[in-house]
Amino acid sequence: MLMPIRRLLTFLPIFLLLIVTLFYVFQNQYQLRNAISYASRPLWDHSEAPQNVLPHFYSEGIEMDAHTCILHGWTKRADEPNVKVLDAVLMSTELDLLEIRLNELDSVVDYFLIVESNATFTGLPKDTYFRNNRSRFAKFEDKIVYQFFPGYSLAKGESAWDVEARTRGAMSSLISQKMLQFPSSTKSLVIMSDMDEIPSRHTVQLLKTCDFGEAIHLQLRNFLYSFEWFLGFGSWRASARIWDDKSYYRHSKSTDRILADAGWHCSYCFRTIPEYIVKMKGFSHADRIGGRINLLDPGYIQATICKGRDIFNMLPEAYSYVDLFSQLNLEPLKTAVGLPRYLLENSENFRFLLPGGCLRQT
Repeated sequence: MLMPIRRLLTFLPIFLLLIVTLFYVFQNQYQLRNAISYASRPLWDHSEAPQNVLPHFYSEGIEMDAHTCILHGWTKRADEPNVKVLDAVLMSTELDLLEIRLNELDSVVDYFLIVESNATFTGLPKDTYFRNNRSRFAKFEDKIVYQFFPGYSLAKGESAWDVEARTRGAMSSLISQKMLQFPSSTKSLVIMSDMDEIPSRHTVQLLKTCDFGEAIHLQLRNFLYSFEWFLGFGSWRASARIWDDKSYYRHSKSTDRILADAGWHCSYCFRTIPEYIVKMKGFSHADRIGGRINLLDPGYIQATICKGRDIFNMLPEAYSYVDLFSQLNLEPLKTAVGLPRYLLENSENFRFLLPGGCLRQT
């Protein structure tokens, strides 16, 4: 009887190691698949981003006139007075970015269209942040067109992507309804971007003044957590379009042309830790959490923000090894030049978005 017991004790550490390994693999299966996939991505994949990057010419105080249009290879619109600019966004929790956005674009936008739900794309209940804080934006009230989109729990077989598509469909309908109020001679220039993708004022004025064609994407300076961590110019999904009866509100590729350096994309740029948790649990990539509930720990989130690391502890989604390695260890910026003017004029209130302001409210 002693021999079997001794043999059992000999193999027990191996058995326990196997159990621990299997548990780790199960708990981290999404991250392990990500590590394999993202590490090899430059070998087998390529970006679907627009490749025809158009140079963007701007200097403070430059006139948006025929000369500026010609500089960009365009002509000045003869019907510019008949162009209405609509800025259309889906609202989640981003009250601070909305405030910066409205103040940045107020002088060049005719209407701000906002669609908001009381549930996340994953079907979790959430506050209606804009509706609950509408008085904060009272000075823009005459320009705001708001629509509530009732949220719901996901049905069997339904994904967050399905809910996102329906929400974007609601925005398409809202844009079309607003256009019916304009004279038939009106052209509607629609800015389609997520709340954290903010075109610069002069970019929108340029697109209103010059005939750029039917559609164009907007290349944005890409930041993470604040304007301290710069990722490069890889943000391309924001776009502008002259709306017609075939148009729809989209966040995907619509043309191969993109205007360089057209604004800012500040991803996960929240004031409070709870906003990070709402985002992580509620957006279309919520499966990145996997079984690792420690990713939702406030202490972990705070430390990650101050280090400029990926909040899901994943490799960068890069299509070249140069970009992949450059994003693995970000260096904090020491400059805040060329940011939205309202942000800098109100820096005391938005300190968390500027270099050195990584601490978040709990």
